[in-house]
Amino acid sequence: MKPVDRYVNDVMRNVFAAPADRERLEADLRAHFAEAEAKGEPVGRIIDGLGRPEEVAAAFNAERQIRYAGFWKRVFAFGGDCGLLLAVALPPLSLAVFLDARVVSPDTPSTGSTIALAALGVAVVGILVFYFPLLEARFGKTPGKHLLRIRVVRESGAPISLGEAFVRRLSLYFDVLMLDSLFIPFTRKRQRALDIVAQTIVAREPGEPARWWGYAVCLLLPAGSVLALAGIVLLCAPA
Repeated sequence: MKPVDRYVNDVMRNVFAAPADRERLEADLRAHFAEAEAKGEPVGRIIDGLGRPEEVAAAFNAERQIRYAGFWKRVFAFGGDCGLLLAVALPPLSLAVFLDARVVSPDTPSTGSTIALAALGVAVVGILVFYFPLLEARFGKTPGKHLLRIRVVRESGAPISLGEAFVRRLSLYFDVLMLDSLFIPFTRKRQRALDIVAQTIVAREPGEPARWWGYAVCLLLPAGSVLALAGIVLLCAPA
């Protein structure tokens, strides 16, 4: 990849703006390089004059108004993610319930039931530990956030790192999520306590807002998964 392309790509990777604004910035950067190169200026000197890609992107982001995601929008997104995770967990849960319904003695769970529940427990822990941080570090959002058009970024608008993604999720691992979330309505940038520590924000995607069906999906996913699990329990219950 040419140095100019690499530099422009690095800048754009750190830009948080509407598509039209992103296109305009990229066109301006390439026009600046083309004009300077036409005057015989070396690429290295042009890059030095512009500054580091992160600095150029941060200056551009600072000129845009970041709209922070509010409490209820984030609650709906989190509910959608929990519903999706529960839907994924339904097969092993169903197996555990099915096997447990056929134990010889109610006080002695079957080996198959124990194995299924243990496997499910490991899967749940793994999902809770890695699902949110990995997706937020890689894409800036989970499926629930994608539906509601919100994204996790640094306060500058740049993408977050894996370490920052883990830090902002510590409240989930230590069962203090509700207390952590109470900060959202009372902070200027609508941050949880650990968002403040990690210096991250949850912002609305620039451009088109979330559609009504995004909220509906985030509401129906957990409700449908819970009803499906309840139906499985009732079907497998001994007569």
